[in-house]
Amino acid sequence: MGRTIVTDVDLPIWTLDARDSVMLDVVASEFDLSPEQVRTEIRSLHLNTVAMLAAKGIDYRELRNALTPQRDRMERAFLFDTDRIESGSYGVSVGKALLPLLPPELSCSMLHGDLIIDRELQDRGVELLNKHAEMVRSVDLVLTNQIYCVYLNNLSPKMATDLTKVLRGHEPFVGHVDTTASSPMKDWLSLALVDCYLKHKRVMLNGHEDDASENENYNMRGWPLEEHDYDFRSIADMYFHLLLGYKIERRVVPGAEGDTHYALTAISGRPHSLDEFSVEVAEAKGEYLRECHEASLARAGLLHLRDQELAEKIKGKINSSYIYNLRYDAENDTSLFNIILELGDSEEDDAKTTRLLASLAYVPEKRVLRLVTLY
Repeated sequence: MGRTIVTDVDLPIWTLDARDSVMLDVVASEFDLSPEQVRTEIRSLHLNTVAMLAAKGIDYRELRNALTPQRDRMERAFLFDTDRIESGSYGVSVGKALLPLLPPELSCSMLHGDLIIDRELQDRGVELLNKHAEMVRSVDLVLTNQIYCVYLNNLSPKMATDLTKVLRGHEPFVGHVDTTASSPMKDWLSLALVDCYLKHKRVMLNGHEDDASENENYNMRGWPLEEHDYDFRSIADMYFHLLLGYKIERRVVPGAEGDTHYALTAISGRPHSLDEFSVEVAEAKGEYLRECHEASLARAGLLHLRDQELAEKIKGKINSSYIYNLRYDAENDTSLFNIILELGDSEEDDAKTTRLLASLAYVPEKRVLRLVTLY
C-alpha cells in the first residue's frame, strides 16, 4: 500500500466504503493492526486519494454532494431493456444517449449494472419492479437481469423530471424508480449496482487497474465522453472504490456492521457498536433546534417532542442508514459524523417521508452520541 505522512487530520472523509470491500479486513488481519494503526492506514489512503485527485486537477472538497446523501436532492434509477439494444455493449449505448442530457454543472455519482437476483427470487424481483418502478413501456421480461440500470444521485427535482421526460423518446428506456427514500427496491439496487463514473461538472472520473500508471488516465467504462465534451480522469480502483464510490443507502443488518466499524475507526481509533450508545440532546440544543429549525422538525413530527423523546427517536433510526462526513476536530478533540434520518412510512407513501440530516459527536468513553445539529 502507498504511504504518505498524515498531516491534515481535520480533512473530512466524505464517505468510506467498507460495506462491499474486504480490503481493510485483510490489511488489519494480515498485519495484526490495532484500531489506531488501522485509523492511520485509512487516513493515509484518504490523503493519498486527495493528493492524486489534486494532481489531476480535481479538488476533493468539491465532491461532497456527489459522494454523500443530500436530504433535499433526489436519487433516481433509470431502467433500460437490453433486448431493445442491438449492440452487445449496451452500457456504452445507454451512455451515448444519456451523456448529452446531463446538466453540465451537475456533480453526481453514477452507478450501473444489470438487475441481477437469484433465480429463486425472480418473482420477488418482478414484484419489486411492479411496485416501485414507473414504467413508460411494457417489457417482455424473461429474467430481471434483462434490465440495465443507471443510477444518479444529487439531482434537483427539475433535473430528475427533465431527464425522465427526454429519455421517454429513447426506445430502450422503459422506466424509472424514485430512490430518494428507502425501500426494498432501493435495498436491491444497493446490492446489484457498481461504480460507473463520478461526474464532477465536465470531468468524468473512474477507477483503473491498481497496477496501471497514475500518470495516465483511462476511460474504463468506454462511454463516448469526448464526443460529448467531457474530459476524463482515473485513479487506482483501490482508492476509487474505498473513498470515491457512492453507497446507496440501506439499513445496517446484524452481522454486517463492518462498514460502521471502519467509519468509526477512521475518526476515533476506538470503534464500538452503536447499539451500545445512547443519544444525548442537551437542553440548550433542544431549545435551539426548536427555534431555528422549527419547519424541519415540524415536517418530521418532532417539534413537540421533549429532549429525551427526541433522543430516543434518533437512537431508533441510527441503523437505518450508514454514517458519512467523517471528521475529527483536533482543536476540540471531537469525533463527528453525519447520518440521514428518515421519518415517516416510505413503504406506504414516499410523500410522507421527511429526510433530516443529523450531525452527531461520537464519545466512546461515555458510550454517548451527542447531537450537534438536526435539520
